[in-house]
Amino acid sequence: MTCYNAYMRTKKHTLRNKIIIWALGFALILALVVAAVSFSLSLQYLKKNQQQSALTNIQLLGNEIDDDIRVAMTFANWICLDSTLGGYLLNVENYYDTNEKAGRRLSVTTWDHLNNEYNIVGIRDIVNRTIVSTPSGDQYLQSLSGGDTQSVADISHKIMESEHFSELLNGKGYTWIGPIQNPLMNSGNELIIPIIKSVQSASSYEMIGWIYMDIPVSRLTSKIKSFNMEEDEALFITFSEGNTFKFDGENLVRADKQGDVISYILPNSGWEISYLPSAKALQNRMNYYGLVIFMIVQIIVLAGALLSVILHKTITGPVSQIVDRLDLIGAGDFSRDEKIEWDNELGDIGTGINNLAANVSALMEKRLLDEKAKQDLEYRVLQSQINPHFLYNTLNTIKWMATIQGSDGIADMSTALSRLMKNIAKGTENLITLRDEFALVDDYFTIMKYRYGGTISLEYITDDEALLDKKINRFSLQPIVENAIFHGIEPKGTSGKIVIHTYQKEDKLMIEVTDNGIGMSEETIKSVLNGESNTSTEFFKQVGTYNVNQRIKYTFGEAYGIEITSKLGEYTTMRFVLPMDYEEDKK
Repeated sequence: MTCYNAYMRTKKHTLRNKIIIWALGFALILALVVAAVSFSLSLQYLKKNQQQSALTNIQLLGNEIDDDIRVAMTFANWICLDSTLGGYLLNVENYYDTNEKAGRRLSVTTWDHLNNEYNIVGIRDIVNRTIVSTPSGDQYLQSLSGGDTQSVADISHKIMESEHFSELLNGKGYTWIGPIQNPLMNSGNELIIPIIKSVQSASSYEMIGWIYMDIPVSRLTSKIKSFNMEEDEALFITFSEGNTFKFDGENLVRADKQGDVISYILPNSGWEISYLPSAKALQNRMNYYGLVIFMIVQIIVLAGALLSVILHKTITGPVSQIVDRLDLIGAGDFSRDEKIEWDNELGDIGTGINNLAANVSALMEKRLLDEKAKQDLEYRVLQSQINPHFLYNTLNTIKWMATIQGSDGIADMSTALSRLMKNIAKGTENLITLRDEFALVDDYFTIMKYRYGGTISLEYITDDEALLDKKINRFSLQPIVENAIFHGIEPKGTSGKIVIHTYQKEDKLMIEVTDNGIGMSEETIKSVLNGESNTSTEFFKQVGTYNVNQRIKYTFGEAYGIEITSKLGEYTTMRFVLPMDYEEDKK
């Protein structure tokens, strides 16, 4: 016994240690999971927040730049479509060849028209110089923004001789190559973004001239400078494929995009502005979040340690009392111990143990009572079997006496009744073949036929003889036939007929019992099927249509049973719906 107690103490300590280890382990795992998930979510959140903020900023910057480009493009499109400028480009060279004075007048008039539009649309603040020239460059018009912009001799031919003139002129739509040195400046480092576009005839679509506009890069960089950036941040502008420039703090220099940039395409010009966020700023934010996560992990670990101490104090004592109580129950003490019914989960276990002890005690007493009741029941069953056998033997004696005396009716009724009593005494077999059930109905109907003086008749219609081997509940047709006689035909006061029709419908066995009695109303049909009406039979007490229907459902399932169709004053049909194939062993 001492060894056993020592073993139990060792087991208790093992359980206690497991609880502590599990509590600390769970707290540690939870802390690691919380740390990993928090770090991952924080990183994603910070990156997303940084990207969203950067995208918003470059959208504002890009739209501001794009507005200038849109104004310049709109002005260029106006030049291409204006009829006055189109007439100038078509006729100015001919005018100068034939009448120089007329040519000068045309040039002055058209220049006034161009310059007025140049001043009205606000292009002067965006474009330094606008030139509209004939294809040869011999005749052209020029509008200047003023300021440092100066007129240059033979300007149109210098533009045509520049490096990118043909590329920009022959490009589809607007072609962008980014910042280049101003081809009209002999000295200095002025960078411009050139716009060169052909002007086509409205009727022949042939080139009748070209447009040149220069946008100073300083116009762009002044806007970019208002975009505050950290040292490790970068801003790129891609004008077209292969033409990407980086803002170096003062100007745009050719460079390739690098890192995980955030891009925005300008809707009018098609330029792409790309922004490389600061990794240093992101790291600073992550350091702050990391500190917060570390503090949360420490709190979780401390909570786990505190939980292990509380569990040790809360569980060890009550578990010992429960074990002692189980030992007493094992020794045969089934009395209730309310000391182990604490107000917590262990108290629920203690209550369950007390209830278990009480139930075991009650079960032992019930078992003794059940044994006595079983003996009494076996005796009553033996008594119930004596009467049917005695009646069966007595009826056989009456039959032979009636036969000897020539009373055939009495002999037939005695034979039918004796067979019925014999079937009752056979046992409790639930399912029999339809052939055997019809034999029981025949025996019953023989008695009823003599009772009613031959005014009732019974007819069988079987579509396939093989159906007679299908299974049906024992004594299920007889109560239905009896109800048809007593509740259908007899109240009518005339002769009656019952037809039992057996057929197959899909995978179901259908048996229809139809009488030409008084019929039923819909309310009566519902009450019969719901067991609300008293439909017990004379032959079997407490056995009626509802009971037969329930027996079928219990045996075969809810999909089967009895259906009733009737017409008042004409007929009633009780329709059995049974399975074609049924294995009683499987049920």
